[in-house]
Amino acid sequence: MIAGTFQLADRNQALKTGLDTYKISDNESYYLGKAKSLKVIINAYLGLGEQQKALEAADKLLELATNENDEYHSVQALIAKALAYSYLGFFDKASETSKNAEQLCKKVKDNDDYYSSMGQIYAGRAEILNLQYITPQKTIIYDLKSVDYYKKIKDQTKRNGWLAIQYSSVGSTYIDLDQHQEALFYSRKAYQLAKAENDSINQAFGMYGIGNTYLQMNKTDSSSYYYKKALPIFEKAQDIYRLQYIYNDLATIYEKMGEDKLYNYYSKKSKELYDIIRKKEKIETDKISTNIIHDEKTIWYKNLYFIIIGLVIFFVVKMYFTVKYFKRYQREKRKREKTKIHLLEKEKVLNQLESKVNDSFAELVELAKSNDSSFLSRFQEIYPNFYNKLTSYYPEMTSGQVKFCALLKLNFSTKEIAQFSNISVRSVEMKKSRLRKQLSIPSDIDLNNWMMNF
Repeated sequence: MIAGTFQLADRNQALKTGLDTYKISDNESYYLGKAKSLKVIINAYLGLGEQQKALEAADKLLELATNENDEYHSVQALIAKALAYSYLGFFDKASETSKNAEQLCKKVKDNDDYYSSMGQIYAGRAEILNLQYITPQKTIIYDLKSVDYYKKIKDQTKRNGWLAIQYSSVGSTYIDLDQHQEALFYSRKAYQLAKAENDSINQAFGMYGIGNTYLQMNKTDSSSYYYKKALPIFEKAQDIYRLQYIYNDLATIYEKMGEDKLYNYYSKKSKELYDIIRKKEKIETDKISTNIIHDEKTIWYKNLYFIIIGLVIFFVVKMYFTVKYFKRYQREKRKREKTKIHLLEKEKVLNQLESKVNDSFAELVELAKSNDSSFLSRFQEIYPNFYNKLTSYYPEMTSGQVKFCALLKLNFSTKEIAQFSNISVRSVEMKKSRLRKQLSIPSDIDLNNWMMNF
């Protein structure tokens, strides 16, 4: 029953099976059945975006495995906890947990269990970097290390299963590196391996990778073809994160094609899932923040003595530098008084100029935050040189792309643009990637700085 869950696209059905097999195993006091059932339950919760429940199940598995001196399942629990923390944005906690998993993994005796666990650990670290938008040149290192470990697994079914998952991740990283042929190669390998093992969910991930790569290559027909083949599988699996990405990309494709009905349909679907994801993540983040704060408070009390000593040293050092600074301040004060009148006059002029600029800038910021339709026209009035130069150099730009450039010109972050535009952070990153290609901006140049200096 447990083995059958790994070929299921329906995460809810997998969850139900895991809960059933756990109950059966618990009634029979069958440890291995309980441990494997908890792995199924954890994976199902992670796939459904239920990170809090995944953490609770992982804690249960960790306690159970620790009592049985089972290092392998203890490592598996830590790997799952690291993933859940990273999905919720607790990256330091995720990295710390991943290091603990690697340290414990050294005690795993079975070779296949060791290689599969190390592969998962490095794949998880690549995911942590990816979620933090760290340069993909660093992410690919961990991705490929994971592949190397998975290739050492002797059991063919296990090896193919893990490689199918990781090849999809490698393909995604190569998309970020603008190496499209490599991205297609690994995404296709993921699909082929998953198909050989009759693994529908990882077939969907492989097709998603192919569709995403073709989108970056501006081959919209091929992209939509693979997205639509993957879509029903993700819908059955209720993978709200992947569905939101696909709906958003399909909306982008149909907007370019001038298919207003399809654009509106997929744009609406993307927005609905985005709202659901934001609400879910906020609830779970608040819960886990409380738990982390409680744990950290306990550790803090245990180290209270060292904290007090540190504070005493800090205040002594601070007092020393304060006295030193005061003496230097007295020396410099006399110099400042000589130029005080000149500085006051200069400051007055600067304040007047700053006031005018700030008023216009503040108005634009408020229009952007409210997603006001007059934002672009008002931006054109305040920054006519930028607007005219941009539209003159790049006449093929749509009004939506010009608006996106305007937000970058105002130095809005990726997260802020996503919030104001009611789209996901991932979607903003993809828009940035496509804009770089359109404007031929190298990847080592900050896009916001480029716009502000344009």
